Amino acid sequence: MAFQKFSNMEQSMFTRFIRLNVPAVHLDAQGRARSSIAQLYSWRYKKLDNLPHVQALPEFTYGNAGFKYDYQFIDVGPFNEQGETEPTPHFIQNLGEAEYVVATYMFMRLLGYAAEKISVITTYNGQAALLRDVFTARCGQSGSLYGMPAAIATVDKFQGQQNDYVLLSLVRTKTIGHIRDVRRLVVALSRARLGLYVFGRLSMFKDCFELQNAMDLLVKRPTTLQLVLGETYPCGRKNTNHAKKNVKGIEDVVAMHEYVAGVASQMNRQLDAYSQQASKAEQALPEDKQPQDPADPATVTDDTATQAESVESSRMEGTNTESDVANGVAEGGESVSGGAMDVDGPTDEIPTSEAMETDGVKPEGTVTGAVAESVADGEVVDKTAANDV
Repeated sequence: MAFQKFSNMEQSMFTRFIRLNVPAVHLDAQGRARSSIAQLYSWRYKKLDNLPHVQALPEFTYGNAGFKYDYQFIDVGPFNEQGETEPTPHFIQNLGEAEYVVATYMFMRLLGYAAEKISVITTYNGQAALLRDVFTARCGQSGSLYGMPAAIATVDKFQGQQNDYVLLSLVRTKTIGHIRDVRRLVVALSRARLGLYVFGRLSMFKDCFELQNAMDLLVKRPTTLQLVLGETYPCGRKNTNHAKKNVKGIEDVVAMHEYVAGVASQMNRQLDAYSQQASKAEQALPEDKQPQDPADPATVTDDTATQAESVESSRMEGTNTESDVANGVAEGGESVSGGAMDVDGPTDEIPTSEAMETDGVKPEGTVTGAVAESVADGEVVDKTAANDV
């Protein structure tokens, strides 16, 4: 440990080059994320502007359906009177945050967000394992409407990747943990393109000196999840116009799950009503206009019957042709060999036994040696000789 501190082993080779004044090109413009999200980590760079398309493309200029803000810090209190837990040493989990993240994901899926556009990241392997378990139980069952997100990973493993919407779980409620490392914080905040929602204990992180620049921006917005009612994906509201009507604040994870269950129930009722209307409209149609089942013999039309008769006639003609060829051979008293049976044209010549023997291949079914002479003389081949055939 002493040698590690003395040698500054936590420094990357790139950092060492920069400190040695090796010529380098610094990033001064980004084109990944909304300009508002980029502000969460732009303080880390000397200068970080936005590329023109970030201000022009519709995906960056419109808001996130169902969410008042494009990024938020959601304060997660104790769940079942617990915060972080450690079932085994260094395997840290937070069930309250896991349930909140899953409920938010389910809400997004109900509004029409694509599963492959949503990723879930966290700062600990234990939390990643817990998230996978909760997602599998809530969303991964066969026939589920939700499906699994594009990725469930730690911040370190997700480095170098991105997605449109990222749900970040900070896990810790007793100590800051290794998110105190500014480099890991910048990686965590810079993975999202269009929406970033951070779940954590506000009292734990808001006064951390290393996180101060990002937290100052995050706490300017409400720390309870702000949902906009009545919106579906994609959103038609400009991102700069934060919704003021039909906004619902979610107090805790239980309230979020109850709200998601209500939305799902309402959608199911709408689907049932639509199915009933479609069924009534179908029954109201005249009999000749009602949809027909091809598998039902009673619904076969004249055209279908004509096609069936044509196919049957063609099949019978093919059978008669084969019978005629066989009858012709029988009446002529000659057998058809080689390519004579090919109606469309001759086939490759079938090699004779002598030709196959010349090539060193004994044709199957030929008779050799003295047995062949006996056969030529009309003698009967005994069983022993027959085994040589």
